[in-house]
Amino acid sequence: MAIRMRTAFISGVFLSAALVGRGAARADTGQVRIDPQAISALDRMGAFLRSQRAMIINAKTTTDEVLDNGQKVQRNGVATLKMSRPDRLRADVSSDQRNEQLFYDGKTFTIYQPALGYYGSFNAPPTLAQLVDEAEQRYGIDMPLADLFAWGTARSPAADIKGAIDLGPSMVEGVKCDHFAFHQADVDWEIWIQHGPQPLPRKMVITTTTEKTQPQHVAVMSWDLSPRLDQSMFTFTPPATAQRIDFDVAREQSGLPRQGRSANPNR
Repeated sequence: MAIRMRTAFISGVFLSAALVGRGAARADTGQVRIDPQAISALDRMGAFLRSQRAMIINAKTTTDEVLDNGQKVQRNGVATLKMSRPDRLRADVSSDQRNEQLFYDGKTFTIYQPALGYYGSFNAPPTLAQLVDEAEQRYGIDMPLADLFAWGTARSPAADIKGAIDLGPSMVEGVKCDHFAFHQADVDWEIWIQHGPQPLPRKMVITTTTEKTQPQHVAVMSWDLSPRLDQSMFTFTPPATAQRIDFDVAREQSGLPRQGRSANPNR
């Protein structure tokens, strides 16, 4: 498992300037070193996120799109993820190119496209953790922010990391954070983790290095760890005019990935 460009939330920017600025991060052989403190920070973040019973995550996203003429432009989006453990999830995603909603009530998972009036569902397992596995392995869907909750578990993508460095303190929208940079075979990525007893990820930036244009996606996140959640918001009730379609078709209409995890920026 590796850090990926998630459908609703995450992707990248160049790390080259940062790596040059931290010359000690590279040995004389040119190899990027792995700072154990950077890995520990990810594990601590993951443990804290898994300890929360309910939360609301708001993300502002910027995603690169490469036009046919090779020019790179940016697309903006916003996403809201509402979660109640162990078996409730709601995600609302709105961007320049699509508008979609994801529902999970412990029994059924649904993707709904309000503008098109299409929805697709499948019978889901009884927990969020199982849903993430089934959505990926059976239907090829990457669930929003799943990687962030994997650190410190058997699903941790730590084995895919080729380099990790601590870039020191930084501010994200007025919040003091610790800034880390990581290198993998197909992506470079950065994360800003809130300083102090609540190590929340506040910003994430990932670059797909296998693409010639080095496409980027940036997510800046805010968190509510004491939300009031109406349980009815997790159950999808189709409008009278909505049309149920085969789930593979619904997945295609929504823009969700048709295969397993990938760093492809067009997903």
